[in-house]
Amino acid sequence: MLNAFIDAMRINLNHTSYIAILLLILSGCEINQNEIMPEDGFMKIYNHPDEQLALYPESVLELPEGGYIFISAVKDENAEIEYPYASLVRTSKSGELIWTMDYAWLAPTSKLILQNGSVSFVAMNQQFNAYVISIDLSNGMETAQHALDMTMQLAAYSDSGGNLVVRGYDFVTRSSWISKYNSNFQLQRSNKLPVNTDLEYLVQRHLNKTGQDYPFFIGAYSNTSGTGYFVNCFYNYTLRTVFLDVSSLGATGDIYSFQTEEGISSIIQKSGSLFGLTSYYEGNNYIIAGAEVDVLSSGNIKDLPAEPLYELTYRAAIMAGSLITDEDQFALYISQTNDNSLVVYQYALETDSLINTFSRKFDEGVEVRDFVQTADQGIAILANIYTLGKYKRPLLLKLDPGAFVPEE
Repeated sequence: MLNAFIDAMRINLNHTSYIAILLLILSGCEINQNEIMPEDGFMKIYNHPDEQLALYPESVLELPEGGYIFISAVKDENAEIEYPYASLVRTSKSGELIWTMDYAWLAPTSKLILQNGSVSFVAMNQQFNAYVISIDLSNGMETAQHALDMTMQLAAYSDSGGNLVVRGYDFVTRSSWISKYNSNFQLQRSNKLPVNTDLEYLVQRHLNKTGQDYPFFIGAYSNTSGTGYFVNCFYNYTLRTVFLDVSSLGATGDIYSFQTEEGISSIIQKSGSLFGLTSYYEGNNYIIAGAEVDVLSSGNIKDLPAEPLYELTYRAAIMAGSLITDEDQFALYISQTNDNSLVVYQYALETDSLINTFSRKFDEGVEVRDFVQTADQGIAILANIYTLGKYKRPLLLKLDPGAFVPEE
């Protein structure tokens, strides 16, 4: 079990650089660099002494009562099953470990679902059938499981109305599979978008962490054209961002790219028809800080004016989202650079104006996986870090609200 061996390492964010303490340590021991208060921010690395395990963090939530919970896919190189199993970690508001629990469910997908004070996640069994699994927040034990009547889940999203939207892959019809469920996880609507070619091998390698990690995601939009979802998925031979009607889940428009070698890595609706996007092509990364997008038509990503982000890693994971404070609203794009830094690009929400860029440098490679706005109007970033240059471990970085106050 992972439970007994996950340890947290604490480092003060006020240091000009992070010192990576990457020793495999005894169960229950914590390396304490500097005692800090939660409101000042923190960084924790959740270590494990088993060299055969690679931990792939997927999603993080701040809990209403305080503290955090995050999910990882754990790949065991010696296991007979090729797909990673699910593991949850709950922490205090300062990142201290409260409990951790492993599950037989495979290939967990973001995002974690918080509904009515309960946390759930989406994963699959050994037959590739997708389920949503609810857990007891006090100890991590399973409380319920619901079959989603879908295979190979690749993304999950809980909308503002409490509905769950899941995107999977149907290897029989070679289709991207999108389904919507109510707050009780009962199926409301389902639709399949034809891929028109067999991409099962790419999907399997994405799920078992042996191939390219595609930026599959789901979000919601609302403007004068209507209300709906945007889904990054395989559709008509390519990786596309597809806009779906909120009721029928029918495709109303899309942004297409070149097969699977190019695509949108993140997207956020800023206001009305103004969207912010990031993309990649031939390994390079680009940002489109503000573009008018017609959700009722099909457009080529190359028609959108983009600026290169050469400092980012090859086909970098980029997480986009909003930050709403008492003073203003911002769009954040978070990624990692070639010099082992986590970087945050802070833009005005309703324009394409860059307000601030800041980064935190590490001695080892890092990769952002998720972030959330916290109750104090800061953010918590979930990332991978390669301890000793080779062991993938979860990292939780809390940035306080002061980091996002523009300098006069």
